[in-house]
Amino acid sequence: MVRNIGILSLVALLVYFTGSADGALAAMSIDLGSQFIKIGIVKPGVPMDIVLNKESRRKTPNVIAFKNDERFFAEAAAAMASSHPQSSYSFLLSLLAKKEGHEVFTSYHETFPFTAFEYDQNKHTVIFPYKEEKYNVETLLAMILWNAKKNTEAYADQVVKDVVITVPIFLNQAERRAIATAANIAGLNLLQLLNDGSAAALNYGVFRRKEITEKPTHMLIYDMGAVKTTATIVQYVLESTRKDGKDKQPTLRTVGVGYDKTLGGLEITKRLRDHLQTKFRDTVSTTKDISTNARAIGKLHKEAERVKQVLSANKDTFAQVESLFEEQNFRVKVTRDELEALIVDLEPRILAPILDALAMSTLSLSDIDLVVLMGAGTRVPKVKEVLKSQLKDKEISNFLNTDEAIAMGAVYQAAHLSKSFKVLPFHVHEKILYPVFVNFQTKTEDGELKPIRRSLFGETYPVPNRVMQFNSYTDDFEIQVQDADKNPLSTVQISGLKEATEKEVTDENAVVKGVKTTFSIDLSGIVSVEKASLVVEKTPSTEEKETYEKLKVEYEEWEKANEELKKAEKAKKEAAKKEEKKEESDGDAETTTDKPVEELKEKPVKKIKPVEPKVKKINAKLNVVETKKDHQDMSEEEVKKSIEVLGEFERKEKEKHDREEAMNLLEGLLYDLAVKLEDGEEYAEFVTEEEKKLILDEVTVLKAWFEDDVSLETKKEEFDERRTKLEQLTAKPNQRKQERLDIPKAIEYLDDAFNRSMTFHAMALNLTQHEEGNKTFTDTELDVLTKLIGTTTDWWTEKKELYDKQAKNEDVVVKTADIVEKARDLEREVRYLVNKIKVPAKQKKSKSEKKEKKTEEKTEETTTEAPEETTTTEEKSPEHDASEL
Repeated sequence: MVRNIGILSLVALLVYFTGSADGALAAMSIDLGSQFIKIGIVKPGVPMDIVLNKESRRKTPNVIAFKNDERFFAEAAAAMASSHPQSSYSFLLSLLAKKEGHEVFTSYHETFPFTAFEYDQNKHTVIFPYKEEKYNVETLLAMILWNAKKNTEAYADQVVKDVVITVPIFLNQAERRAIATAANIAGLNLLQLLNDGSAAALNYGVFRRKEITEKPTHMLIYDMGAVKTTATIVQYVLESTRKDGKDKQPTLRTVGVGYDKTLGGLEITKRLRDHLQTKFRDTVSTTKDISTNARAIGKLHKEAERVKQVLSANKDTFAQVESLFEEQNFRVKVTRDELEALIVDLEPRILAPILDALAMSTLSLSDIDLVVLMGAGTRVPKVKEVLKSQLKDKEISNFLNTDEAIAMGAVYQAAHLSKSFKVLPFHVHEKILYPVFVNFQTKTEDGELKPIRRSLFGETYPVPNRVMQFNSYTDDFEIQVQDADKNPLSTVQISGLKEATEKEVTDENAVVKGVKTTFSIDLSGIVSVEKASLVVEKTPSTEEKETYEKLKVEYEEWEKANEELKKAEKAKKEAAKKEEKKEESDGDAETTTDKPVEELKEKPVKKIKPVEPKVKKINAKLNVVETKKDHQDMSEEEVKKSIEVLGEFERKEKEKHDREEAMNLLEGLLYDLAVKLEDGEEYAEFVTEEEKKLILDEVTVLKAWFEDDVSLETKKEEFDERRTKLEQLTAKPNQRKQERLDIPKAIEYLDDAFNRSMTFHAMALNLTQHEEGNKTFTDTELDVLTKLIGTTTDWWTEKKELYDKQAKNEDVVVKTADIVEKARDLEREVRYLVNKIKVPAKQKKSKSEKKEKKTEEKTEETTTEAPEETTTTEEKSPEHDASEL
């Protein structure tokens, strides 16, 4: 597929965004691994980054578990895998779009023997029962994607819906549709399912745009994940999409792919787990076999994963699990040699993807310029050793953060596809591993129908839409869409052909040219039929042709007559000009003989140029029904029901969260009061004996209520109601305590205001006494300030004496607001007087004065203008009223 993928670099000059600053501007990516998921985020003004989950980790276990009708995700769900394996679901991707009898279910049961699952009787796909409910894989995956969305929104602090999800390149049509359905149920706007190899390669290329030249560079990406291994060979080259070869842009092209769908770190862990299980049987005596106990097998699986990681850096270690089975502890030494012996048969499978990728690309190992190892499986020493033996002298590069390269590459694509960003172009050509064909019938020369098979979308970079025309059908018909191995993908039924023909073909001039059908392949690689129409060509009738010829002749005659008229008008104008010149001459000019001007004829009636009748093409819409044959997708009704299921879980989880928050607030208040009142804390000083008794009585009642009556059925409203009652009992003591804390600050504010008013009062008196003539302040104004200072001093002296004598559990005689108001009264009066001080205004010269001075330099006369308004330090206050005190 040709995909013009935009790149969002971390440098600011590459990023632009449009629209309002709301949640719709952000976009995310999900590296949907089988064991872990990594999430990328991009939003305006924030560099692209990996989303941290609730545990502040950069990757999240791809697990969901149920307990007591609650959902658990990520670390919490992973922790429940050993204690509640029946209702813990992981590694779900391999089960997507698989039918009963597929070998993947045998392998899944061997790996997770106690995870309960069964099959849908109609679709024969896997479903997971939990109590009275049964969930299909799409719904469980939707819950995991929903949780990823919620974590991203919490991290980004805004709503996020646009997403690019990365998937293995070998996913078929049914698997891709299933993931798209899960994203829809989760409330995500799926922009694209991007192949993970392309995403990782994109992450490398975006930061090395300048290094890409017209000479192709090839990179091999070897990725061993939890359950699959892929080898992807990509090519970087600078090339143009224009015919003139200009405007060359960096281009990424997948040229070779190899894969093993079941080879990964999980296979190694499973073998090591079985090895530990055998060791336990050999060393510990039990009444029953350990394989019958789900919790014991879960613990062994977890320990095997840990030991595998330790042996990547150490030659030996101890596997140990306390109380593994029947209260028996387990401890055994495990060496790297033992682990490598367990996987020796995997060596050919480790190399096979590289050999397959080279074969598809038609390149040799010497043509590969760069090699990158990705995935936790490649950290196993034996895997590295096998790969190095194949790669020989090729240097294995470490220029990618392999844990996050896929998520970061995908988030660049999310920025490009989201409408909120504009990014620099980076063309990406993805490869389709499963070409799509269409099967139909056509008529031979002798009238018989013959089956035909045509390629619809091939391996190499198809266009998004493909139009095919079927010419052998006159009534409703059916076509088959298949993969390269002739496995059915869908059946397309086209109806309404006969009715459309009868409507459009009304005479011999209308001819049916066939049925045009449009197929599309979207950015996610999903093929579908868009529309179909009956193509009818209508040729002009004999009458239409004759009418056209007649009108054409009339039009040509009008054009000829109109041209003659224009010539006559031109000749008349020229004759008139000559006559004028003759009259203006002296009369001595020689007389010339001109031909007489022909009299003007009447202007002919205008004719419109006729349009030549042409062949018309009519596309009559037909009915199209596509029925999937590879996998029965969820119906609209089933999708709607799953969305309701997720909504109901979200509602209940919110209710539970709000209830727990209300309960914790009440419990916290009870504990706080018990400490403050019973243990003699400072708070007790602000409580009267009567208040203390009421509060402690209520605390006793609430403690008994918590012990005897509170259950999971207790509503949030009950906790809120009881907390409100307790808060009412403690309101007055809390208010007294707060007043005692706030009053010292208010006193400090009052002291500052009093000192400033006294200083200004002394200055004002001094200024007035030394001023001759007109005084700055009137006697009344100074008297008002004097009285205000005096009354404020008396008021505070009285209140402070009473306040100091009060016990802390009495209501204060003076409140913070009263003290602040007195301070503001002083400041307001001083501000009024400050505004009375005049600042001399500078007179400006008038425009006329400037003009006279410029033109008559000897004159010293000046014109005057009205004086400016007085400039003051603050806005002028209203006239002071002496009676306000």
